[in-house]
Amino acid sequence: MKQTTTPAYFSGEQRYIRIVGTHNTVNKIFHIVAFECMFTNKTFTLEKGLIVPMENVATIADCASVIEGVSRSRNALLNGDTKNYDWDSGYTCHQLGSGAIVVQLAQPYMIGSIRLLLWDCDDRSYSYYVEVSTNQQQWTMVADRTKVSCKSWQSVTFDRQPASFIRIVGTHNTANEVFHCVHFECPEQQSSQKEENGEESGPGDSSPASQQLDPHALQAPSASSLPSSPGSNSRSPNRQHQ
Repeated sequence: MKQTTTPAYFSGEQRYIRIVGTHNTVNKIFHIVAFECMFTNKTFTLEKGLIVPMENVATIADCASVIEGVSRSRNALLNGDTKNYDWDSGYTCHQLGSGAIVVQLAQPYMIGSIRLLLWDCDDRSYSYYVEVSTNQQQWTMVADRTKVSCKSWQSVTFDRQPASFIRIVGTHNTANEVFHCVHFECPEQQSSQKEENGEESGPGDSSPASQQLDPHALQAPSASSLPSSPGSNSRSPNRQHQ
C-alpha cells in the first residue's frame, strides 16, 4: 500500500492543532495514518498564509509526486537528472489530445514560476500550456505556448498564486503525436539555470522530462502502455496515458 507523507509548515506559537478533512476522492471519510509535530528555526516567507518557496519543492524529498503521465522510470521527472536521457528513457510523456503530465506538490504553496526541460535529442519542437490548481477542480492557465515552437529548457513565470497541482498539456510535436518532458522544477532555480552552460530559457528552449508514476493514477505498465519513444511515429491510442 502506498503511503504519502505530507509536510505542512506554519509560523507562530501553537498549542493545539486541528486537522479537518474536507474531501476524499473515494468516499466520505478522511483518514490519517500517522501524525508528527516538529519545530524548526528556519524562516519562511508567507503570503496569504502560504509559504513562498525559494528552493525547488517539486522533488521526491519534498514529497512531490507525478500523478498523471507515462514514464519507464518512476521518479524521472522529479529526480533532478537533466543529463541522462535518450530515445528510450529519462522522460515522461502523454498522447497529444489525451491526458496530461500532472505534478502534485506536498501542500499548497504560493508559486510564481516553474522550469521544464523538453526532450531535445533532435531538432523537433513542441507546443504546450500550463495550468495550476489547489483542488484539481478549478484550473488557472499560467502559460499559453500553444502557438509557439518550444525547444529544450523552458522558463515559465507568472503572477504568484496558490498551487498544489501543476498540469502540463502538450498540444503539438513536429515529430509525432506525443509530448515528452525530461525535468520539472518549481519554483525555477536560477542557480540550476546558470549551470546549464549559461543557456537562455524561453519559448525557444524546451526539453521533455521523465515522470514519476502514481500507482493509483496509472495501471501497471504493459507492452502497449509503455511511453512512446520520441522517435516513434506511431499514433496508436494504445500509447495513451491510461
